[in-house]
Amino acid sequence: MDNAKGTAVAGLYDDLLVEILSCVPVKDVRRSKCVSKPWCDLITDPLHRKKLPQTLEGFFHGGPGGPYSYGHFTSLSGSGKSAPPVDPSFSFLTAKLPGVERMALLDSCNGLLLFGCIQDNKFGYIVCNPATEELVTVPASSSSCPFPPQLEENYDGNDGERYAHTYLMFDPVVSSRFHLLQFWMNTSGKVEVQMVHSYSSQTRAWSDRSSKLERGEEGGGWGLWGEFIIGFMCGKALVNGLLHFVVYHVEKHENLIVAVDGEAKICRIIRWHDKHGDNIPAFIDQSQGRLHCISTDLQFEDLQFQFTELSVWVLQDYDTQEWILKHNVSCSQLFGSLSCPFNDFDIVAIHPDHNSIFLAQHWNQKLVSYYMDGKELHALWSLGEDYLYITPYIPCFMELPVLATKD
Repeated sequence: MDNAKGTAVAGLYDDLLVEILSCVPVKDVRRSKCVSKPWCDLITDPLHRKKLPQTLEGFFHGGPGGPYSYGHFTSLSGSGKSAPPVDPSFSFLTAKLPGVERMALLDSCNGLLLFGCIQDNKFGYIVCNPATEELVTVPASSSSCPFPPQLEENYDGNDGERYAHTYLMFDPVVSSRFHLLQFWMNTSGKVEVQMVHSYSSQTRAWSDRSSKLERGEEGGGWGLWGEFIIGFMCGKALVNGLLHFVVYHVEKHENLIVAVDGEAKICRIIRWHDKHGDNIPAFIDQSQGRLHCISTDLQFEDLQFQFTELSVWVLQDYDTQEWILKHNVSCSQLFGSLSCPFNDFDIVAIHPDHNSIFLAQHWNQKLVSYYMDGKELHALWSLGEDYLYITPYIPCFMELPVLATKD
């Protein structure tokens, strides 16, 4: 059969090739653009692109000078001046929900975004797909649910004494449904979880797991922990259908990684390899299908913790919990000094498809990427003054039945 003019591969129509590429890992799809100009045109075509696997596109960010946690977008495909894939002001939300007074971007997961909002003087949530402009509103878990501190009009980054942190959990490979996992925290005295709730888009209802929290039954498990701290600023990872996050067990002085399902049931506890506390798990994420953890070596000098070295670990075997050291980089290699205050930077993300990590430098408000293979540091863009939150974004072009239909 003669090849049609302009097709990428002789004997294959473009639509068939796109179907084949849709089953290929995103890293290989992006490499395929280098095969030839027809291949590049095929893969970058806006209509075909929607059917192909997506990867990290960039970061939403903002600060108290404007929207608290969004309003700006830094793209990875070039400079920060590149056109964002979606409107970072999310004007479609306020257009479809005219009663919304304030919004805060709380979380993202595989293309979906979670907002907290005040609508008609009531606190609730919005789950949306900005690529398709679909959305669904979710009520608060109860009338007494404390709303996120980001919705305070004069929020300064302090989470207060009592707040509810909510994770968004969505894996389009497994299901088109999403879950919200909510932890009510009290930090006024003894740090403790007061309530645990979960929301399913299938039932469109919250489940209160507090009774199992108190009794420590199987399916709850939290009641057996005593005093512990959830590392909400230490990232999260969706691996093997479970949501992973960092927990510090106060009584045992031990860092753990806890894996929960969509009902907030503890399904696995992963031990951190360093029991002496010298190598602290500062951030976790999913990369290339595996759980990754970035740890930091700290020294206490001049009444503050000084960062000296950063290490990237991968959970090589999920069942045996074998951690493998993937990469080391010193403070001097990253920032040009032997040490720096630990709170001078934030770890933002690990790239889901290649060996890069992203950092926010506080002293110059720059978002930078560090490429492990080449040991190269690149400045991406200035975040501006007083930014508070940075949220990664991976587009999802699927239309989901659990979200309301577009207008």
